[in-house]
Formats: sequence, C-alpha cells, structure tokens
Amino acid sequence: MTRLRVVAGRVAAQFDADAELAARLSGAGRAQSPSSFRSRQFICAVGALAACATLLSLAGARPMLALGGALATASASFAIFEHRLSAQVTLRRAHLTEELPIVAEHIGMLLASGMSLTGALRAAAQRGEGICTAGLERVTSRVSGGISVEVALAEWADAAGSAEVRRFVGVLTLHSDATDIATLVSDEARSARMEAHRRLIERIERRNEQVWIPVTVAALVPGAVLLAIPFSDALRGYAAL
Repeated sequence: MTRLRVVAGRVAAQFDADAELAARLSGAGRAQSPSSFRSRQFICAVGALAACATLLSLAGARPMLALGGALATASASFAIFEHRLSAQVTLRRAHLTEELPIVAEHIGMLLASGMSLTGALRAAAQRGEGICTAGLERVTSRVSGGISVEVALAEWADAAGSAEVRRFVGVLTLHSDATDIATLVSDEARSARMEAHRRLIERIERRNEQVWIPVTVAALVPGAVLLAIPFSDALRGYAAL
C-alpha cells in the first residue's frame, strides 16, 4: 500500500500545475491541492480495479470479462470523484449567489454612512456568516497583509467563479473613481436580488413540472386500461367471426 501511495504521488505531482482543477477545488471550498485530489482519486480507482478483478476471478468469470468489469469499476470510481467535485462547486456557487444580495445591500448601507470600502468590507465580514462572508474575510485578511483591496477582491471573484460576484467586484473597484459608490453598490444589490428571484421562480416552475408529469401519467393510465379492455374484447370477437 505504501508503494502504491508513492506511485500515486508521483503520478499526481504532474497535476500540481493544473490551474483548472485548482480553481474547481477552490470553488468547492476544499483546502486541497490538485496533487492530493488526484492521488486519492488514483488510489481509489486502482483499489476498485483490483477488488473487482479479484471478485470476478473468484466467481469463475472469464479473464476478458473480469478485465472488462474491473476497468469499468475503476472508471466509475474515477468518475465519482469528478461528479462529487462538480456537485460541490455547483451547490457552493448557488449558495454564494443567494447570499450576495444581502451582503451587497449591507455593504451599500455602510458605504452610504461614510465608511471606507475597506472598513465596510471588514464590518460586513465580521457581522455576517456564510460562504459570501467567508470570502470577504479572506479579502480583508489579504488587505491586512499588504495586498491592495482591488487585487484582493479580484482574487475573491476568481475563486468564487460566479458572474454575479465578478459584477459586484467590478462595481466595488470603482470606489476611487465614482463619486457615489454607495448608490452603485445598492443598484448592483438590487439587480442581484432580482436575478436571484428569477432563478427561484424557474426552480419552482421546474419542480411543478416534475410533480405534474407523474400525476398526469397516473391519471391517464387507468383510463387507458379501461379503454383497452373493451377494445381487446372487440378484437377477439372480430377474430372469432
């Protein structure tokens, strides 16, 4: 097992420069390197392949069938990791988008009260909770470390991978040029809330369709059966003539 881990580490080390995977892991909220993710993925796939091949061989399966089943199991194990990561990215992005209007409105009110952008971000990060607030905490931490607020916000937008967050960050970076940044932030918060409301309505409509399809089928099937009985009797009578 130790040798397998060493081989997996060498193979996965090639993926350390995979910027896309690093962005997906960050978007899923995982504090995990690409090489660590690929190592676990590789080990599980190889373990699934060996276990499936052993079981099929003990069951008396033909060698080609055992090999095919083992490869299929390993591929499924490999794909499960990708599917779980994609699902986590999608779920986290949805939560972030839902929280953004509230956080944006809060920052807009703080800016309207005369607070600086850095102070408003720090206050919003301290008073709120959730994925969006965690992103603001990283922004303020980076700013405290000497990074400019524009760069820290751009890093947050890249890590979030959300179009709404990028638009919001784009508005915030205008603080040094715009005369009324609070109004712009409030307008963006209103736009984000309307977009979140539109997506909520779409989800409700899709769920209604998912409910009505089985209900409609359940209502039509008994009627179709009742119509089929006399029709089949008529066919038998016609065949007897």
